Amino acid sequence: MTVGAIDNYGTFGAMRPNHLHGPTANVGVRRAMMAAIDQVETMTAAMGTDASLFRAPVGYFLPGTPSANEAGMETVRQRPGTEAIKRMLREAGYAGERIVCMHPTDQTFYDAFTSVAVAAWRAVGLNIDDQSMDWGTIVQRRTSMEPPEKGGWSVFPSGFPAAEYRDPVFASNLRGNGRQAWFGWPDDPEVERMREAWMDGTDKAELKRLDQAIQTRSFETVPFIPLGQYLPPSAWRSNLRGILKGPVPVFWNVEKT
Repeated sequence: MTVGAIDNYGTFGAMRPNHLHGPTANVGVRRAMMAAIDQVETMTAAMGTDASLFRAPVGYFLPGTPSANEAGMETVRQRPGTEAIKRMLREAGYAGERIVCMHPTDQTFYDAFTSVAVAAWRAVGLNIDDQSMDWGTIVQRRTSMEPPEKGGWSVFPSGFPAAEYRDPVFASNLRGNGRQAWFGWPDDPEVERMREAWMDGTDKAELKRLDQAIQTRSFETVPFIPLGQYLPPSAWRSNLRGILKGPVPVFWNVEKT
């Protein structure tokens, strides 16, 4: 058998907060939650110590792609200490309210980085209700717009095809279109305006400026907490050749030796 990476884009890991209800509707709390997470630690828990299997820290666009940029990257590269994060929470007005984390135990990667995130959040004083469940239950429950005390939720993990984060067009987690947005429902007309301008743009310099502005805005509003890009390896018979790399497996150009 041969083991290696076929999907050379991998998956973009994220923790998605609820922007409608509870402490996570408070942007100051979301910023503190992001500051508490060490992306390298999180990806190591999911992928092991082989650094070739993940990229971290990352911003809001896929490393090495045209939209990737350095705007705001100090947010995830120069993380504040525990006391500074606790101060962030106090300044945000957090007073120990319960944060319901939906924790999928039957998804290897999601389970690993949720465990790391929960430990990091508790270390800075967040009252995390870590609710273990299967992924199918999360897929059903995440549709609820009810507050946590009525069966809703505060945060859950997810992973997205990393190729979608090459630019702002298909990056669904970056949208700010309110109740029409992906589960979590951030409402940010400014980021929507910049996304539309990006899609209408033709000047490369202006597109790059918009990429930087969108990432800066995202670090400020935290539509989701980026965790890193991970690239799970694949395995195939060693007598096969011509296997093509890409974001999805294809079954042409392959032959036996």
